[in-house]
Amino acid sequence: MARWRQLTVGGAAIAMVAIGLYSVVGPGFDPNNGADESANDPQPGLTLHDVTLEQPDDQGQMLWRVKGDEVTYSADQKVAFITRPDGDLFQDGKVLYRVIADTGEVRENGTVILLHGNIVATGVQNGSVLRGNEMEWRPQEDVLIMRDHITGTHPQLRAAADEARVFNRENRMELVGNVVANTVVADPKTESWLKLQAKELTWFWRDERIESTQPLRVEQFQQNAITDVVTGQRGSVNLADKLVALRGQVAMQMLELPLNMTSEALDWQVAKEQVTVNQPLTLVHPKNKVRVTANRGRMDLAQQQIALSDNVVAVGETNQTRMTSDRLNWNVETQTLVAEGDVNYSQVNPAVNLNGSRAVGRLDDETVVVDGGRVVTQIVPN
Repeated sequence: MARWRQLTVGGAAIAMVAIGLYSVVGPGFDPNNGADESANDPQPGLTLHDVTLEQPDDQGQMLWRVKGDEVTYSADQKVAFITRPDGDLFQDGKVLYRVIADTGEVRENGTVILLHGNIVATGVQNGSVLRGNEMEWRPQEDVLIMRDHITGTHPQLRAAADEARVFNRENRMELVGNVVANTVVADPKTESWLKLQAKELTWFWRDERIESTQPLRVEQFQQNAITDVVTGQRGSVNLADKLVALRGQVAMQMLELPLNMTSEALDWQVAKEQVTVNQPLTLVHPKNKVRVTANRGRMDLAQQQIALSDNVVAVGETNQTRMTSDRLNWNVETQTLVAEGDVNYSQVNPAVNLNGSRAVGRLDDETVVVDGGRVVTQIVPN
């Protein structure tokens, strides 16, 4: 027999049918008129109008309360089918979500609520709004599951996915399947924002943090146009600090420079426009065909300045020029390189090989000045 309880039935004379623990009835109902307990059970196929159902836990704290235009009971009296459910979902006696849907079901002695069609679940405490076509609420397991064309909004994030699983005690939401999430700004036309794409994302809304153990793609938009794209095999986004950290086969496209970077790890401070790479990296300027590798580097995207160190190798692919050094500063806008510490420069035509402590110039047009201390050698193409 079902264990949830029914509170009101539309204000009619037969205001209540007892279900489970007890019931409140309307005028004219005498619980001691000789009927046995089975007479108070809902009849198979019984339909009632304008009904409120609710379910407390063993301590008497409310788990859920749902109103419906109609409630129909199954033949085995274990399921209540609700038309136009409208109600509250509770945790520790406080309302967590307010929900509406086209239809609903109460199952498993009131420990599971299923909703179907045009669902809107509004988070009273976390400020989120979830929409979908299937919802499952299991209060004793502290999980709300939304499926089928999921969209969600929150002051931090807007997202779409195949499925969302919300764990309220842990302040955590898992987004699964074709996940697309956008960070929220006041004016996307003037403020930069991020778009995240992955198979799965986990969002910790209290910590303002997003994590993915699956391949993650992050795009930055400025004035609603993509300026930077970074991908990795896994990663995290700190929404408060605007820090993107990606690991494993990392690739970054800086579309406005333009410049491409690959490595195994990257930390991107989005607001400061700073990128830190503490793993071997490769930078390619596709237009000028310059390729630079190093063991670590820092990029200032706003100033278009790149500082590289430890085993730096810069190659001009068009003219077969090559320069190695301990440190290298690269001005991407002017394509000027400043190399320091054990510098070696070589080119094919004319054949030149020079060593020095410092070099300044451009590899793409073979204009380089190598300073070896007392001797300065300038190479100018024919």
